[in-house]
Amino acid sequence: MKWLLGCGICFAVALVLFMVPGRLEGPVLVAISPGHGLSLLDVLALVPLLGGVILLFFGLWQRRERLDAVLSRRPWWARLGAFGAGLGLGLLLASVFTFFWWWAIGAALLTAVMLTAALLAART
Repeated sequence: MKWLLGCGICFAVALVLFMVPGRLEGPVLVAISPGHGLSLLDVLALVPLLGGVILLFFGLWQRRERLDAVLSRRPWWARLGAFGAGLGLGLLLASVFTFFWWWAIGAALLTAVMLTAALLAART
């Protein structure tokens, strides 16, 4: 469970850094589209975010047999999880170019799927 706690702490730190108001973020380093870009603080927030993703990946990878056993008993959960993760990631990426609030829907879907998978894998 330590890997899951470390992952959660990294994600929380990244979230706090991403939530800093725009006037405090610093200069835009990489412009993505009008009104969207990576600022200096966003780049710093990527460090704990990527650390959390790496912890999540290796934690799930080490427990893949347990996760496979759980999802084999409920194949619809696996399909629903894959669909939700794909939809969440798609909405998150689409938010850069279209309707602003799609990022929140996409991030919530992707987070819910990943958290569910991590909790299923962490069961002892």
